[in-house]
Amino acid sequence: MLESKKAKKWLDELREKHPTLYFLGDLFLNIVVIVFLVYTVRTYLISPFQVFGPSMCNTLNEIHDKCQDSFGEYLIVNKAIYYPFFGDRRYRTPERGDIIVFRPPHNAQDFYIKRIIALPGEKVKLQNGKVYIYNKEHQSGWELPEEYLSKENKNQTFPMNAQRVMTFEVPEGRYFVMGDNRRKSTDSRTCFRGPGDRECNDDINHFLPIERIEGKASVVLWPFNKIRILSNPAYSG
Repeated sequence: MLESKKAKKWLDELREKHPTLYFLGDLFLNIVVIVFLVYTVRTYLISPFQVFGPSMCNTLNEIHDKCQDSFGEYLIVNKAIYYPFFGDRRYRTPERGDIIVFRPPHNAQDFYIKRIIALPGEKVKLQNGKVYIYNKEHQSGWELPEEYLSKENKNQTFPMNAQRVMTFEVPEGRYFVMGDNRRKSTDSRTCFRGPGDRECNDDINHFLPIERIEGKASVVLWPFNKIRILSNPAYSG
């Protein structure tokens, strides 16, 4: 208590004798606190994100009934939901249907946004434009009901690379993701590489490590007439 009184007295004297110095010190301290809070919130809790490109149309980036080929909708990304605050313990792990923001395996600079299709340990098969999931509950295969796909993308999920890979076995700790605009999405089918990039040289590159996932897209904030919460699809089967 005595030390606290001395500190208060010293600050009062500084404010009276050197008001400019006191003002600058107070301003600096406030800036440090604000920067710390902003850094903490953006690193561990939530962060803004602007969608780029057509890969998630019509779910995202469909503005004025037109799929945007460049920057479009602004989102809030929930980073806390997956963040390993206590070692490997997370509030929850990514689930099928989550729309996620991540850094692709081959690129530490850019951010991608896609939907989780298959979970660790599952097998994915692309057949006749549809997606089939094989796991413990569906050992004979289950056609994934994707009601979120537009009519242009319904039954249009085909391999996108030269190898024409049809079946993918997802390793532990990794996920298989695709954009909702299946005909214009660079995703797990192509090792997250575009048409001009080299082909997949390792099967593991088809899958997204959990460590690369930044967070879950939760809310669309702009344009104002399209503000909405991004809820997960209710898969049946």
